Order: sequence, then C-alpha cells, then structure tokens
Amino acid sequence: MLATHLKWAKNDDYTTPQEAWDTILQFIPKSEKLWLPFYYNGDAEFKVQSLGYDVEHHQLDFFEYDLPEHMVIDNPPYGIKKEVISHLKKRNKPFALLLPLHTLERNYIYGDNALQVLIKKGKFNFFNKSKCSPPYKACWFCWNMKDYLQTDKQLIFI
Repeated sequence: MLATHLKWAKNDDYTTPQEAWDTILQFIPKSEKLWLPFYYNGDAEFKVQSLGYDVEHHQLDFFEYDLPEHMVIDNPPYGIKKEVISHLKKRNKPFALLLPLHTLERNYIYGDNALQVLIKKGKFNFFNKSKCSPPYKACWFCWNMKDYLQTDKQLIFI
C-alpha cells in the first residue's frame, strides 16, 4: 500500500539536512530506538544510522502502523503536521518533529506542558528536487522529551 503521507504537496518534499539531524541527536542517547516514519527519498535512514543509531525507516503509511518502543524523530510533510502531531499525542509517543517556526502560532500545538521547542541560531538549509530552500526557519518541536533535553524550559536556544 502506498503511504498516505506520500501524498503531500510539492513544497512538502524537502529532505532533512545533516545539520538538523546533528542538532537534535546530540540530546538522544545512541541506545534509543528511533522511528523515522516519513520516507521521502529514504536517505534519512543512512544519515541517522551513520551516527550510530538503531533506525526504523520504511515506506509505509504512518497512520496505519506503530513501533511502540521507538521514539519518533523526523521531518514530516508540513501539509499534514496537525494530523501527525494529533496522532502522536493520542499514542502518547515521544517525538521530535522538524517544523516551521511559525507552527508556534497554531493552537493545535499547545495543550500541555510537555512541549519544548529547540531553536537553532540561523536557518537549516533544506533542498528539494528543484534545489531551493524554503523561506522560513525550521526548528525541532519536542513532546515528552524533557528527560532527553534535560531541562523544563519550553524554549531552548542552541
């Protein structure tokens, strides 16, 4: 079955730069099992595995399967970010999602004190097939990850 999350708009098709992986993974122990559910071109698996992590990354429908012992770390299609966040919270699954900073303006991101936002100085340089980077700044939205980030602060500047 083709994955539902593969039906995103062309402007959702940006691969995650290595710098973005490095930014979030500095907080995650290599003993953690990571689930990267959004496939794009499949290169995320190799980028994260090369850093020593146990990774699950398959071209399956995110909404149709689960890996209970795995934490979700990924760059979801922005066109379905509200649905992705809601789905992960319903499953009580810790996550770090690379999303546009302007996601902070959306009501659906709030609701509890488990949300933390990791904001890097400067922008990540994403590229898609047309070799252009989006005009907005992206940052890591983390939920139920205070033990990993080792702080109760909701905004973390690095």
